[in-house]
Amino acid sequence: MVDFKVSKRMLVNFRGQNKVVGGLTDKDKIAILLYISKEFANLDREDQLFSKVILICQEIFESDNTTLRLWDGEYLVPVKFVKETEPPRRNLVMGEGYSGSVFETKEPVLVNDLTRSAHFFDEGEKTKSVMCVPIMQKEEILGTLAVESERENFYIIDDLEILEALTSQLALALYGVRLIEGLVTARAREAAILNQLEWDLKMGRNVQSQILPQDLSAWNGIYFASHYEPMAEVSGDLVDIVRQGHSLTAINIDVSGHGIPAALVTMAIHHQFRRSVMAGLGLTEIMEELGEKLREQLPESTYFTAFMVRIFSDYTFGYVNAGHQRMLHYKAADDTFIQYDTKGVPLGILPVRKIDYEEKQGKLEPGDFLLLISDGFSEQRNHLKDEVGVDRILTWLQDERERLVMEGRGKVDLKKLANAFVERFRAYQGEVPNGDDLSFLFLYCGDSIPEASHYIQMAKQSNSKMKMEEAYAQALKAFSIDSSLKEILVFLGKMYYRDGKYNEAIRYLEEYLRTSGDNTAASHFMMGRAYYKAGMISEAKRALKMALSSDHSFAKASILLAQCYLKENAKPKAIKVLQQGVKNTPQSLELKTSLLRLESHSQKVG
Repeated sequence: MVDFKVSKRMLVNFRGQNKVVGGLTDKDKIAILLYISKEFANLDREDQLFSKVILICQEIFESDNTTLRLWDGEYLVPVKFVKETEPPRRNLVMGEGYSGSVFETKEPVLVNDLTRSAHFFDEGEKTKSVMCVPIMQKEEILGTLAVESERENFYIIDDLEILEALTSQLALALYGVRLIEGLVTARAREAAILNQLEWDLKMGRNVQSQILPQDLSAWNGIYFASHYEPMAEVSGDLVDIVRQGHSLTAINIDVSGHGIPAALVTMAIHHQFRRSVMAGLGLTEIMEELGEKLREQLPESTYFTAFMVRIFSDYTFGYVNAGHQRMLHYKAADDTFIQYDTKGVPLGILPVRKIDYEEKQGKLEPGDFLLLISDGFSEQRNHLKDEVGVDRILTWLQDERERLVMEGRGKVDLKKLANAFVERFRAYQGEVPNGDDLSFLFLYCGDSIPEASHYIQMAKQSNSKMKMEEAYAQALKAFSIDSSLKEILVFLGKMYYRDGKYNEAIRYLEEYLRTSGDNTAASHFMMGRAYYKAGMISEAKRALKMALSSDHSFAKASILLAQCYLKENAKPKAIKVLQQGVKNTPQSLELKTSLLRLESHSQKVG
């Protein structure tokens, strides 16, 4: 049974004509597409698939009869229907009746009154209105699906569009089912073929795993824990994190379907997501980019849902939802959960613009956490066929957090919380296999941030008063409390550099760049200058080139890079760097002077 309500349609007489009212709303359409995809994904036999199609058509379209026909090379054969007709169904040749006509033209038809379409109407026929659509796999036509009513004018164009979407997913599901059944046969016939396929799938999982976040080190007091578990060898779920210095953007994605096709889509989404974030786009703009850049590339009837959140250095955050499971926000201050949702449709179904999505804001406080999670967790059933549900997830998280707080004397170990949540899920699931791909991402705001921030402010005050020993002691105390805070890392890096302790400066600046994701020219120049002072010329050149790639007009970076080449006795390269610098920044007197001095010295030596 469908797990949502569709408003019932009925016929009314208006000015002597019967017209249908009620039926599908826009919200119904999205719910139906999601429902169809979910139902088809769990079927692995043709008879199950055909029965499900007939049931769905009865529930959604209130049909009196539904007929599924498949082409056997000579005839359109009725393989599944609700009830036998009068006269009885027969095999059809191409072009015969409405099913044969649809098969021949590959175009859907909506007939409001069959009695007025003599070429479609059999004597004694009870069906009055019909929708019939081709079942297509790319350019190959497999058969037809007809939804029939004994009342004329019972269907409208919106119904036909939904039936077309249903048959598109039916074609994909039928292809997958036949592949599975073929694999079963192949296993019995030739084990070597299956072994090769299994090896390919494992390789696919290894490749796909490389797009998952490899670095879960903390970012400015935000800690991470994730879980990723494909239903098969490869997954249609994805979690990703992009660090950008003053902000962090995270996403959780769920692609319709399972296996290799869904996994390939996640890799394309991963690339486009990172590209969009690094381009500096806002959250709603990224949703538009994901939808429009990928829609034409997606396999037929494939779509995906996504939830995206961007956290800033002051712990405010923005979020956008595209038909995904709601994000959960645990608020430590009052031990409650908030579920976040916004206006937004799944991606890949229809053309979308940023105005189709809504961005909302929130704020993280110390001890809070956000949870991006796919619906594979909430929709998992146990042996009694009971779903986990969101409420049970919230209870598990609260219970396990409370237990860990007591064990940790007020502190929460995020990895232990994530592991405990998975254990509770496994206990509820029992021996029942996963019904979907699973993924989640915790983003935890460290409860030590206020204490560490207090010490760094004291260090800054001591530094301004030239109390160097106190400044170092307080900054290192802050670092020992929370080593991920950007402010602490930059402060220590600059202090050690100022005092000529370049190796120590490098330690903290490297950690800052690694964990913050700061890719600005100023940050790479700061790193290059420290390397240069420490005599690490190769490292200095690399950092300075990165600074110039971020800002080619950065005069100081060009001058210092030229000095690096001079250290290596590579004067021609130094001159070339300065010449390029002058070309990029013609207003820089310092660059011009450095170039003239170096060229003049070269001429004298020559």
